[in-house]
Order: sequence, then C-alpha cells, then structure tokens
Amino acid sequence: MAIPDYKLSAVLCGHSLDVRCVATTKEFCILSASRDRTAKLWHPEGVKDYINVVTYKGHNNFVSCVCWFPPCEAYPEGVVVTGSNDNTIIGYNLQDGTILFTLKGHENAVCSVSPSRDAGTLLSSSWDSTAKVWNANNIHLEPLTLKGHEAAVWAIVELGCGTYATASADKTIKLWKRSGELISTLTGHTDCVRGLAVATNETFLSCSNDASVRLWTNKGECLNTYYGHSNYIYSISINPGVPNSFTTCGEDGTVRLWLSGDCIREIHLPVQSVWSVTCLDNGDIVTGSSDGIVRVFTKDPARYADEATLKTFEDEVEKMQFASKQEIGGYKLSELPGPEVLLEAGKADGQTKLVRRGNNVKCYSWSAAEGVWKEIGDVMGANPPSEGKTMYQGKEYDFVFSVDIKDGAPPIKLPFNKTEDPWVAAQAFIHRHDLPQVYLEQVANFIITNAKLDIMPTVSNGFADPFTGESRYVPGSVPAARSVNAIDPFTGAGAYTTSAVSATSVAAASERHFIPHDAYIRFDQANLKAIYDKIKEFNSKTGDGRAAFSEQQLESVVKLGELDSTFNPDTVGLLKRMLEWPKEILFPVLDITRLAIRRKDINGQIFDTTFGPNFVKYLLSLLSPESLPANQMLTMRVLVNAFSDLPGEMLVLAARESVVHCIICLTQLSNNAQIAATSLLLNLSVALAQQADNLDLADCVIHLLNRITDNEAYFRGLVALGTLLTESPQKLHIQTKVVSNALLHNKLKANCVGAPGDAIQKKITICSQEIVKLL
Repeated sequence: MAIPDYKLSAVLCGHSLDVRCVATTKEFCILSASRDRTAKLWHPEGVKDYINVVTYKGHNNFVSCVCWFPPCEAYPEGVVVTGSNDNTIIGYNLQDGTILFTLKGHENAVCSVSPSRDAGTLLSSSWDSTAKVWNANNIHLEPLTLKGHEAAVWAIVELGCGTYATASADKTIKLWKRSGELISTLTGHTDCVRGLAVATNETFLSCSNDASVRLWTNKGECLNTYYGHSNYIYSISINPGVPNSFTTCGEDGTVRLWLSGDCIREIHLPVQSVWSVTCLDNGDIVTGSSDGIVRVFTKDPARYADEATLKTFEDEVEKMQFASKQEIGGYKLSELPGPEVLLEAGKADGQTKLVRRGNNVKCYSWSAAEGVWKEIGDVMGANPPSEGKTMYQGKEYDFVFSVDIKDGAPPIKLPFNKTEDPWVAAQAFIHRHDLPQVYLEQVANFIITNAKLDIMPTVSNGFADPFTGESRYVPGSVPAARSVNAIDPFTGAGAYTTSAVSATSVAAASERHFIPHDAYIRFDQANLKAIYDKIKEFNSKTGDGRAAFSEQQLESVVKLGELDSTFNPDTVGLLKRMLEWPKEILFPVLDITRLAIRRKDINGQIFDTTFGPNFVKYLLSLLSPESLPANQMLTMRVLVNAFSDLPGEMLVLAARESVVHCIICLTQLSNNAQIAATSLLLNLSVALAQQADNLDLADCVIHLLNRITDNEAYFRGLVALGTLLTESPQKLHIQTKVVSNALLHNKLKANCVGAPGDAIQKKITICSQEIVKLL
C-alpha cells in the first residue's frame, strides 16, 4: 500500500498545562487529560474542526489519564473515567460532567485507566506499584489488586486471551490470570516500560524509556524489537485506519507511524515531550504534548489544515529543530545522552562519553579498576576561542577555573581575564553563586595564585558553607559551634545543624541572592560516639550469635563516618550486612551510611552496579508512609548525601520519579524530616532544573511548601522552587502553578513584607521577594 502522507488537521487549545493523556470516545470525539487538573471532551465540528463541549473537574491534583468506559449495567450511557495524582479515579457523565463515582484505593498517583473487555470492569494502574481491577457495576466491592511489581505500574491492558498485562518502571511486564495470580514476568526492556497496546487476539506491543517497541505473544514470547525513536517512548496506540500499523510518541518531540514493524512516517512537533497518542477509526492521529495543546493529524487531504495554519506549524517546528541542533564543542546537544547513560558500565578502561547535563556537555572516562565513570571536565562552546583563550557561556576568558567550594558538591566555574581586578571578579563570583561574603578573600587569593598575578595573596580565614553560612567541614578540624535546632535521634542532643548562620553572612543577607542554587548540599554533622553506642546496643539484639558483630568490627564500621580516616574496603561489606538489620533497629546504621557515602571511594562501592540499584529500591521502601519516622528521615538524608559523588547521584536521579512520589505520600513529617525532605528536593532541583520533565518535581515542592512548619525547611523549599522557576524550560507552567495555588502565593507575598525575625526569617524574606519577582 502507498505510505500515507500525514499533515496537521486541527489544533485544540484550551488546557493551560501539559496534556498528559488523550483518548477517543464514540462518534470521533476526543478526550484529553491535563496537569491543569481537568479533562476535556472535544466534539467534531464540520469537516476537520473540534470544539470543547465539556470540561470535567473534580480532582485536586493533575489529571494523568483518561478513557471512555463503554456502557454497562450500572451506567448504560457510558462514563468518562479519569485518574489523578491525588490517588483517586473519578467517573463523569459524558454530556454534562456530573461526577458519577469516585474510586479510592490506590496509595499513589493513578497513571492509567482502561476498560476491560468485560462490560462493567475497569482497569487501573498506579505509582504505588500495583494495578487494580474494579467492578463498576458495584463500586463498593473491594477491587482485585495485582501486586508484584517493584516500581510504578505505568499501564495495564486485557489481552485477547483474557489475561491481564501490566507494564512497570521496574523494566518488566507481568502477565496475570483473571483471578490475580501471576503467570509470568517478561524481561527484555532495559528501562521503564511506559505503554501497552493489544495488537491482535494473539499479540500485544510495549514501548519503553529505552526507545524501543517490542512485539510479544500473549504467552510472553518476544517476537521482535523495533527501533526508531531517539529518546523515551511514552505512548503507543494501534491505528485502525491503516492496516497492520501502530503509532508511538515520545521525548524526542515526534509522533511515528509504524507499518509491519517499519517506521514509515515521522511527524515532528514544536515541543519537547509528546506525552500521549491515540488514533481515531478514520486513521487520524491525536496527540497530547508538553505545550498544553491537543493536535490532530490526518492522511486525508480533505481534512488538512488551511495553508496559513500549516505554515505556522512548520515554522514552529523549524524553530524547535534549529534550537535542538545548537552545538557545544561540535556536538549537537539534542543528540547527546543524558546522565542516565552513566548507569551502564564502560566497555574498556579509558573509554570516554560525552553527556548532556542541562545546556552543558561534560566528558567522562571509564575507570575499569574502580568500576566508575570519572568526570574529566566540561566540553566548551562550538565556536573556537581565540588563541590562548577559553570559551565560557559564549565569552572568551584567559582562565576558567573550577572551584571546589564545598565537599561533595560539584565544582563551580570561575571565569577571569587578566585585565580584571581579582577582588572585583571575586565579588561578582560571590554574588552570582549566592556565597557568603566571608568567601571574598579566599576567592580573590585563589584567582591571584592560579592566574599568577603580580599581587601577594592575603592571609586566609578559611571557608564557609555556601548554603547556611556555617564553617564548612575541614578534615581533622573541630566543628564550629552550632545551633541546636535539630534533635539527634539517638541522644536527644543537637547533633545536626539546621539553621545556624554566621554573623558575617547574616550581616550580608540583604545583599545576597539565593536563587538559582547551583550546588548540592548535604548533611555533615553527627555524634559518632552516640551512634556507636546505639549500634552496640542494637548489635546485642540481632538474634543468634552468627548475626552479631564484634566490637572491633563495629568500631571499624562507625569509623567509616569520618572523612579523614583510613579504612579496609572489607569494612564496607560489613556495613552492607548491617543494613540487613530489622527495620526497628536500622536507624543508626542508616546514619552511618549517610556519613560514609560522602567519601568518593565508599560512594562508589555502595552505589555500584551490583549493590546500588537494589539498595536504592530498599531505601524507597523505607520511605513508605508505614515506615518508622526515624527511618524515613534518615533515608532522606542518605539520599541527600548520595549526591556527594557521581555513582550515588546517578542512581538517585534514575529513581527520581519514585523519590518524588514517596515524599508526596509522607503525611506526618517532623521538623527534622521536613528539613531532610526539602534538602532532597533542593538537590533534585539543582540536578534537574534545566530538564524538560521536571513538573512532577515542581508539584512536589509546591505540595510540601504548603505543609511545612519548620523555617529552615521552608527556606530550602523556597530555594528549590526558585531554582526551578529560574532555570526550567517549563518555567511558565511552574509560574502558573504557583500563582494558581492561592495558599502558597499569598504566603509568598506575605513573606515579602519582611517582618522582624531571626536570620532564617530574613533569608525567607529575601528568597520570597526573589520568587515573587519571577512571577
């Protein structure tokens, strides 16, 4: 058959935020679900136009999925069904949007809903790692729960043979009997499986973040694997208007039509993410994307959009493609892999990879001896600098220094020309990166020494923490006096610093800018003796003598928490064994773990490819609402300190969706837990600020800011929000979220008044003023 020529047919505007899901209903109607907390029904008007005839409201968080539920005994006219990040499912009257039922049972966001082949049976799946089978004819019946996945279940469908298939972020597909009994687990995809579609009565398709589509038999045999997308594939749909074909969409901003396994048509959209695709019976393709627009594409020339609309669309696509082809160091930014590629082991010692980090490119080299990717440095701009010069952010400099401001945080770039005054350059650097004024002398001396200027450096006073203003940790030194605002979980004493600020940084507070933040923070302080005493006490309670550790072993494990001590690599193995203790006595082990992983060598052993992924999954299990509060708080501190080196950073980023979902589900948070949670969100914001898909993170930050009671935690949450508002490609959407959240928006404006208060209150005032300016 001739290859169909698809062109834009209609542009449906009405949603204010991302359209996360599109579906079809009877008579060629279209359903759309959006982050703006609504779903909409679009009715065809004339030959090719659509109008929004109903808007469905009722969820208090964004709507992630929608489907048309066919007529059944209880609902003879059918139902529009939506699932949301508020963990509920709502059924609406198609014509007027009246709520007919609300289903509660999932413990996290509902990410897919679909009808079963049996009238009256609804299927759903959730980030809570389960899928459910509901009886819509009797909504009071307990649903059948399919439980077995280790991460979010992104999709569920009923296959032609009557069994259920579920797709999960744990990279597997599971087949289930209708009774709920697990039949088999299908492996093959190397990343999250995002979508499923029934191809025939004997086969089905799956799509994944690994940029592949797989064809399976209903018994679980993989018949073929198809490649074509250059990034995550989010959605897949059979196209009834083109025989033997299906359609996919994804993070590469494209929709692709496949015929008998071959990609025959590629449609580019002027967006970063095409979240969802569905097909009408006439073969038209419907998409929902990150710009909040629903688009319809057709192969029928009679339904092509008018020339002006087509020209506008083509111009928008061209601009988007031009931007994505911008080069850094001679490489197209859009074609370079993200940091997730560093989760894979190298093939040979010295192998290098270029990795996209926001709008920057970094070069990594594989160390076979250590089994880790090591950062070599930045790949500078595409335009060659003048002889002897270095390009940085589009300008030429004599020097571009990498400055290690804080242990465990990435170095900060310091550009400098010999014609500049080093003290002026140092002052500008301090303001640009939100550093305390006490840094001025050290930064200026650093420039003078490394640029080999004919100026004598002055005596240094030591560094201060760039986030809290406190003296930073120096190996072998005694920690400075600190505030006792946080309670040590072992002794009740103030072993953790939360809000102390040096007098120098407070005096300079009115001159400081807190956002955007560009360095990771971590928890450094601890009372090792108290931790040792508690571990020793618990060691005697671990059961038979075979499970206990000797005092010498305990001492060696606790010593891992010292940054400047030597240790036997076997001691890390003891720590891993200790992490298997019962959860009731686990919290001091978690605390030693969060101290130990600050060290590069230990971080690499804990978060290696063998132990690390399962360890992160275990940590996520400790973040469940049912876990002990001490375990929840210390788990978040472990995840914060994981950012101290690349292996930990990469694994936490790989699990970022699950981490964010866990934080949202924590209903009871002590002051310490609030500080840990916002610190973790801040590190995620620093890492993901320039990523396109960070709206879930922004939602979580906003959600938490409305619940926080601790001032230090509130400040850190504001810094996270401000960082996203400043640097995110989705900043307009995030601004809309903040402004539409009356509770947060009003509090931000109230904070700007700057009522008298302590040092942390002053920082909240300054940060709130900066955020309100961005709005």
